[in-house]
Amino acid sequence: MLASIQNVNDYGHVNYTVAIGSLAASISLLGLNTTVTTLLPKGNAGVNVQANQIILISASLCAIVVSLFDWILGFFVIGMAFWMMASYELLGRKLYRNYALNVIGARGSQLVLSLVLYYYLGVFGILLGFVISFFAFSHVYLKTIRLFSKRFEEIKDNFGTSLHLYSYNLSNAFLLYFDKLLIAPIFGYATLGYYQLGFQFLMFFSMIPVSFYQYLIPEEASGKKKNKLRLYGIGLSIVLTALLFVLSPYIIHSFFPKYIGSLNSMKILSIGIIPMMVIGTLNSRFLSLHKTIYVVIGSAVYQTLQIILMLYLGNQFGIVGISIAVVLALTGQSLTLFYCHLRSTKIGK
Repeated sequence: MLASIQNVNDYGHVNYTVAIGSLAASISLLGLNTTVTTLLPKGNAGVNVQANQIILISASLCAIVVSLFDWILGFFVIGMAFWMMASYELLGRKLYRNYALNVIGARGSQLVLSLVLYYYLGVFGILLGFVISFFAFSHVYLKTIRLFSKRFEEIKDNFGTSLHLYSYNLSNAFLLYFDKLLIAPIFGYATLGYYQLGFQFLMFFSMIPVSFYQYLIPEEASGKKKNKLRLYGIGLSIVLTALLFVLSPYIIHSFFPKYIGSLNSMKILSIGIIPMMVIGTLNSRFLSLHKTIYVVIGSAVYQTLQIILMLYLGNQFGIVGISIAVVLALTGQSLTLFYCHLRSTKIGK
C-alpha cells in the first residue's frame, strides 16, 4: 500500500504489523508453494493437494503464535498462506491469465478495502481488508480441501528439494519483511515510514523481475530454454531503474509531499531493480535444473549482508544507509549467483 496514510508514524506502524503477519505466513509455506509450481509441469498431478494439507497445519500453528501479538494477525496468516498456495498452483498449471487475475484482484481489493476500512476502524481496518481479500481469492486452495487424504508420497519424494526451496522462499520473505522488523524497534516508526515509501516503489517495479522469475520456473521445468527472454528482462530492468531514479523527485513532490524524507531512499532503492532481475532469472534456472544448493547459497549471502550492512550503515547514515544496505545485499546475492552459474556451466562442460 502506497502512502495513502498521511501520518508517517501510522504508516510505519501499519507496515511493521503487516510485516509480522506476512513473514509468519511465508514461514508457514515451508517452500511448498514453489515446489508445487516446479513439480506440476513435470506431471506430479497430486502434489498440490498433498502440499495444501501440510500448509493447513503449518499455517494454523503460525497463526496461533502471531495471534499472541494481535488476534487479527492469526486470520491474516492463514488467509495469506491459502492465497499464495492458490496463486502458485495456477502458475504451475501455466494458467497465466488466471494467475494474473488472482494476484491483481487480491492486491487491488486489499488497497480499496484497507483504505475504506481504515477510515472507520483505523489500523485494524487495514488488517481486516487484507484478510478479506486473501480469503476471497483463495478459492483454488479451498476447493482442494475436499480431496485431502493421508497420502504424502510426492511430498516425501521431493523433500530435499522442498527444503532448499524453503530457504529460498525465506530469503524472499526476509527481503520483503525483515527490514521492517529491524528498522521499527531500532530506528523508529517514522524512519520506517519514510523508508517504506521508497521500498514500495521498488517492489512495484520489481513486479517485472518477479513476473519473469515466476514465468520461467514452470517453462524451464518443462524443458524449454528462455535465454533471450533473460536478456530482455535485464535490459528492461535497466530502463525501469533509470525511470524511477529520474522521476522520483516528481513523484514525491507531486503526490507525497509529506514524505519528502523518502526522496533519497527512493533513488537509491531504484538501483536494486537490476540485481533483482539477475537474481530472479538465475534462480529460476537453478530451480529448473534442481541445483537448489546455489539458490540456498545466494539466499544466505543476501541475508547476512542485509543484517550486517543495515545495522552498520543505518546507524551511520540513517535512512540513506538503510537503503544502501538493501542495494548492496541484492548486488552481493546477484554476483554470488552469477559466479555459481559460471561454475556450474564450466562443470557441465
